[in-house]
Amino acid sequence: MTRRQAVVLSKIGGGYRVRTGGESIDAALRGRLKRGKSKQVLVGDVVTIHVQSDRAVTIEEVQPRRSVLKRRSPGRKHGVRNVAANVDQVVVVGAARHPDWDSHMMDRFTAVAAANDLSCIVVVNKCDLCDEAENLGSPYAQAGYPVVYTSVKREQGLGDLRRHLSGRTSLFTGPTGVGKSSLLNTLQPGLRLLTAAVSTKTRGGRHTTVSAEMHPFGGNGFVVDTPGLRDVGLWGVEPREVAAAFPEFAAFAGYCRFDDCRHVQEPQCAVAEAAERGLLAISRLDSYRRMLEEARDASRPWMSGRSK
Repeated sequence: MTRRQAVVLSKIGGGYRVRTGGESIDAALRGRLKRGKSKQVLVGDVVTIHVQSDRAVTIEEVQPRRSVLKRRSPGRKHGVRNVAANVDQVVVVGAARHPDWDSHMMDRFTAVAAANDLSCIVVVNKCDLCDEAENLGSPYAQAGYPVVYTSVKREQGLGDLRRHLSGRTSLFTGPTGVGKSSLLNTLQPGLRLLTAAVSTKTRGGRHTTVSAEMHPFGGNGFVVDTPGLRDVGLWGVEPREVAAAFPEFAAFAGYCRFDDCRHVQEPQCAVAEAAERGLLAISRLDSYRRMLEEARDASRPWMSGRSK
């Protein structure tokens, strides 16, 4: 019998797939974890496992987490859903075309990363389908986000993205159908993640990944593939905190006429003036205002931020 540490890769039925010592094995929860006396086991958790002589493996304990990425529970449910633990960065992938780029959806994904106090990379994928892909990514580069332009067909930007992922645990997210799984399959041959064509009727994506799954990447990194989302609701963000999800505003906010300026309809708002002058993207200001209104209308408490 031995005890060792492992990383949780995925949940499979009533058990888990974990990685330890360079191999992936199946493990079951110990009784007290099943009974809810300890915190939920998440993809990305570092756990202590017990390997018995007959190769039966049980998860005994969840080690302290350095981060937890959360999002609002889907549909009309209250509360939040824990997606993955110990993530270093969020990689938000959008498609230049097929399905068309949705700046407001992308802004919501970057806001989720900010609410979880995680760094974020923006990927403009399927650049072979659009001659103006750089225009789509420019608001995020202007905001200070690393932006990578990729095309699996042209093998464009793959080396650049691979360097961003090296040695880190990166969670991939984005709208449905933008090509996250195809991109990961190309970056890491052998993953064999499921992919599906975009619907020809709706031009929207079809879900292929059904839950978060972690995969070893390169020599010392991991990538977490997550289900594509058709909508992203805010949670746990107070109105006064929404601006923190738009870091490019900070350079101008100090020049607003009012110290508590919300950048909505106040006179002499330096942020609005900067948008009008092209110093920050109008689409980002519009997204901020939408999210601010949503946060103000929220009538129930949500949780956000890092979990220790």
